[in-house]
Amino acid sequence: MSLKKRVLLAALLGTALVAALGLYVAVPVSRDLSSVRALLTRSPERLSGPALEDARERLVHADQRLSSPAALVLGLVPGVRQNLQAVRAVTTAALPVVEAGSDLGSALHSAERTGLLDAGAVRLDTLTRLRAPVDRQAEALSALRSQIQSHRNGWLLPFLWSDFDSLLDRVTYLSRGADIASQTLEIAGPMLGVNDDRTYLVLLLNNSELRGAGGILSGVGTISARSGKLSLGDFSHYKDLGDDPPYRSVPAPDDFTRHFQRYNADTTRWVATSSSPDIPDVALVARNLYELVRGVKADGVIVADPRGLASLLPRSARVTVPTTGTKLSARQIPPYAYAREYQELSGGQTRRREALIDVGDEAFRELLDRGVPDLSILERAAGALAGGHLRVLSFRPDERRVLEAAGVTGELGQPPFDGALSTVQNFGGNKLDYYARRSIIHRCEVAGGSDTRCETAVTIDNRTPLGLTDYQYQYRPLGLFKNFVEVYIPARAELQAVEVDGRAARFFSYPEDGYRALGVYLEIPRGSATTMSVAYTLPADSGGYSLAITPQALSNDARVKVRLSFPEGWVARGPGGSSRQSYSYEGTLNRILRVEAGPDERTGLPAFWENASRFLREPLF
Repeated sequence: MSLKKRVLLAALLGTALVAALGLYVAVPVSRDLSSVRALLTRSPERLSGPALEDARERLVHADQRLSSPAALVLGLVPGVRQNLQAVRAVTTAALPVVEAGSDLGSALHSAERTGLLDAGAVRLDTLTRLRAPVDRQAEALSALRSQIQSHRNGWLLPFLWSDFDSLLDRVTYLSRGADIASQTLEIAGPMLGVNDDRTYLVLLLNNSELRGAGGILSGVGTISARSGKLSLGDFSHYKDLGDDPPYRSVPAPDDFTRHFQRYNADTTRWVATSSSPDIPDVALVARNLYELVRGVKADGVIVADPRGLASLLPRSARVTVPTTGTKLSARQIPPYAYAREYQELSGGQTRRREALIDVGDEAFRELLDRGVPDLSILERAAGALAGGHLRVLSFRPDERRVLEAAGVTGELGQPPFDGALSTVQNFGGNKLDYYARRSIIHRCEVAGGSDTRCETAVTIDNRTPLGLTDYQYQYRPLGLFKNFVEVYIPARAELQAVEVDGRAARFFSYPEDGYRALGVYLEIPRGSATTMSVAYTLPADSGGYSLAITPQALSNDARVKVRLSFPEGWVARGPGGSSRQSYSYEGTLNRILRVEAGPDERTGLPAFWENASRFLREPLF
């Protein structure tokens, strides 16, 4: 056999050996890691002890394969070595995450058995026992995130880069949640009155008559905390706290005063206090008013609408409306507050006012008396917090920072780059916003090197039926919406147009944190729909694009569509996954919708493969 043939045969045998070793290592490792990746993409509440133990065993098995003699031989091959190193580093870092997750799961199940509330007292020892496993979970996730980031390089196979990319998104999300949980547990004791007594103002809102914060202020009460023991104070209707004209005013943030003083929102009229969508401003004004009227200075504020109240109750709980004897489950509270109570109590204004406050009072008492029987309440409360139906604020700066980071204060703040929010102020005073349906379309063309062009369009559909009470209608023609509709855009945006149903409209403009509110008064007859649209541009930014669409807390969540286009080579990530050069999403706006986009970070082999694939997908003619 000639030397040439021997060399060729050796090369073929070497290639076959590498391929066989690769299959021996890659196939079982890929199978094990795919199972673990599927586990990490589950919602945390769906993680069980057996599932975590199975994931741990798979990671150990994968790590053993990656340390085997076959893997060591494969590591001698350039290119293969970098991929094996990356997979092994991530596998090794994932093992502590799963082990910490198992410990945290055990701690949570123990907390569920003992209960977090007992006869109105928070079990502070239970919260203390949760801190160590939460901290370990946060540290493990942070280490895993660092390993994924440091091993994304140009040698990775394209499919491996994609897997690392999606895993990094998920781990970053989990890591942020663990960090926030750790910080929240740290401030829980002080907020529950461990160091000093605390008093929290409770604001009950009703979204059947909309205000910027969600709904009209209906009732105000207090909750006190002393060494973990919670005590519910009396609730009052806002009219029982108000003055006759001339109203007394209280200090308020500048944006609040400029925007809402025309409604007497910073005065003892009270009914307009919830006009701002910036909840900390509303909380501060309400605190100042309550101190003026009742002489009680609150340390924080809890804001809840009927959907928020319902989220705090066990599914088996029943709340009784004293004025009628009606018993309500948690699920029945929102529709009762939005519609049914007006049918039951249409004849008596005092009874109607008392009923709404009584429902809130009973809901909080039920929570304190029955406690938290299972962790599903925390999951439902988290959903209510995300949608703005429940808010928690502290006026202590260190606690406020943690709560803001957790996204539970309702701080409007600064948009990341682009941002959108639509609100309605019910000018007519009717109780018909339960019958409104809202949809939002947000479009942007991001050019990178030139200005970004955007438009937010908000459509309000009036589906009010006939046959309601006079109190709900308030005036004729029956079912007419009298709305002041506002669309919020970034403060640095350059306004191009404000239109109603395609025609230029007269509008009002007010600053609000990092936004600019553009408002139009609209009358929408029953059975019709009206669209307000705002077009604007944002300064060029070749480094990336970020979007945050914030919901107004409604009785029926708005629908949202997002249509974004980007320069060639950009990747966008948001609900529904990632996409290149464009992003589309359609769904329910029940939490802040976030989208991030920017130039693709792929280099080397992943970049070459992506460019080649894009070239092959292009039409010849």
